[in-house]
Amino acid sequence: MPTALHGKDSFHFEEKGIGESLILIHGVGLDLTMWEKQVEDLSKHFHVIVYDMIGHGGSKHPPGPYSLSQFVEQLAALMNHLRIEKSHIIGFSMGGMVAQAFALKYPGKMKTLTIMNAVANRTEEQRKAILKRVEEVKRTGPLATIEPAIQRWFNLEFLNLQEEIVSKIRKRLQTNDPASYLAAYTLFATADEELWPQIQQIDIPTQIITGEHDVGSNPEMARQMHEKIAHSEMMIVPNMKHMLPIEGSKIVNEAIRLFIDKQTVLVKSRGDRK
Repeated sequence: MPTALHGKDSFHFEEKGIGESLILIHGVGLDLTMWEKQVEDLSKHFHVIVYDMIGHGGSKHPPGPYSLSQFVEQLAALMNHLRIEKSHIIGFSMGGMVAQAFALKYPGKMKTLTIMNAVANRTEEQRKAILKRVEEVKRTGPLATIEPAIQRWFNLEFLNLQEEIVSKIRKRLQTNDPASYLAAYTLFATADEELWPQIQQIDIPTQIITGEHDVGSNPEMARQMHEKIAHSEMMIVPNMKHMLPIEGSKIVNEAIRLFIDKQTVLVKSRGDRK
């Protein structure tokens, strides 16, 4: 199991393929295995790296509370370990928050940014709902939140037809360390407040993707991010909920390839005109 160091702590990562580097950041309570379909497909075109965030999967689980800066520095440590100067960065859900924070601190280390199914500028009602779930995790642990999450994340047809895939996600959620999950989930519930006042400073070619029926990371949030980030494109995937990288993997993979190819052509054309 490949590992890298972040301060005194090690963390788990995997890599596959050759070419331009593409780093994928998973969501809260998940791990690098959620990117299976992306690694399989995109590694034919890119050097794909996936890793477990702090407090998740095979990485170290330091005591909370957690901060966005910890996750940003973990990603920087991974790139330094692999001697990657610049990379395409893709963040899903909480990973999208980490990717935005990374873009704000280390824009020179990024070629493109893809923000996928990520929250932004929650309303007062949405804030109350997520904080209520945080309190539930504090009282009862993470297990009580799993089935409601599964229902929010996947369409009913997918739940019925892809039981094996959904079972893997459920088992991943069931094996989370309660203290680490609470620390990460608390950050997930509040970090958009830290990011939103700065988001317009992101100056990197950016793609924003979410599902039409994603209730937590809804299309209105995507539209607001698109309006704030100058060099951004937006894609709302019809009939999809939260788990786009899994349920809508073919759509997502194509969107990632096309966006990166487009930006590569633009960079080359600007270079040719110099």
